[in-house]
Amino acid sequence: MAVTLKDIADRAGVSLATVSRVLNNDPQLSVGEETRRKILTIAEELSYTKKHRRSAATGHKIAVIQWYSPARELDDLYYMNIRLGVEKEAQQVGYTTATVFDTHLEQIPNDVSGIVAIGKYSQKQIDQLQRFNKPIVVIDYDELSNGCDSVLPDFDGGIKQAADFLAARYAKIGMIAGQEKTTDQKPVSDSRRDTFAKTLKAKNLYHSEWFMMGDYSEKSGFDQMQRLLQLDDRPQAVLVANDAMAVGALRALHEKQINVPKEMALISFDDTSITHYTYPTLTSIHVPTDQMAAMGLELLGRRLQNPDLAPQRVVVGTKLVLRQSTEK
Repeated sequence: MAVTLKDIADRAGVSLATVSRVLNNDPQLSVGEETRRKILTIAEELSYTKKHRRSAATGHKIAVIQWYSPARELDDLYYMNIRLGVEKEAQQVGYTTATVFDTHLEQIPNDVSGIVAIGKYSQKQIDQLQRFNKPIVVIDYDELSNGCDSVLPDFDGGIKQAADFLAARYAKIGMIAGQEKTTDQKPVSDSRRDTFAKTLKAKNLYHSEWFMMGDYSEKSGFDQMQRLLQLDDRPQAVLVANDAMAVGALRALHEKQINVPKEMALISFDDTSITHYTYPTLTSIHVPTDQMAAMGLELLGRRLQNPDLAPQRVVVGTKLVLRQSTEK
């Protein structure tokens, strides 16, 4: 059986993206010399060569489907990060890409070898994709039941980390959750609200009046935080379901001159680069979009080589990263 990047990553204890960038001599990669030597040594021991990997990939053209429009990407860097990661990984393994935005499936070229679909898709849209008769990998949503390889973050694990952290420090905890729809306006299931509520209920800290529902846009974060601030009894800490809404929520707090985190603490979800540039910087659940992109390309490569493989679901771990918007 051919040696894959995942084999090396598992042995070295690093991400697929790190292995790929080390083996391709990426000059922008910041990694310790010891880690670099370890990866190269393992690759040599396993008789892995880039020539083999690129030979298998040469000539493949893949469609990258981004469910967001270019304008919406700028409001939610999470999906942009995944797309850029997929395009970069594809280039490194020798694929050419054709990127389609806003789920315009009619724009998918007929000559693609496979499809990487980023985001959320309705059953009708999945059916349309499957009519191309090409391998499909979905990143950020679970489509295993539809026979598609799927890569998604550990939403529940990240939410539980946030709940445990907040419950140890605050008695009044709320949430600005989100409801998404596919581009053909079908509701998307999202476990974040239910998981957070369930975890707080187990600690006797759940209060339904402190749970608001946005739509993952910055404006909805602003609007829902304003609703929370109008309550006579408001929470001391709020989990916000993505970075874009957290930026809006933070703006609402600033306008009301609410001190963060002394008067209200915030935790976000995704941990895109924007969390480093807000004031205060945002504590956030980190989602490793680079690893999700690398794994998506890895799954697609395996299926291109062996179409009869059973579909797989890969769940990538998440981690709470503490910054200034919460009290440590």
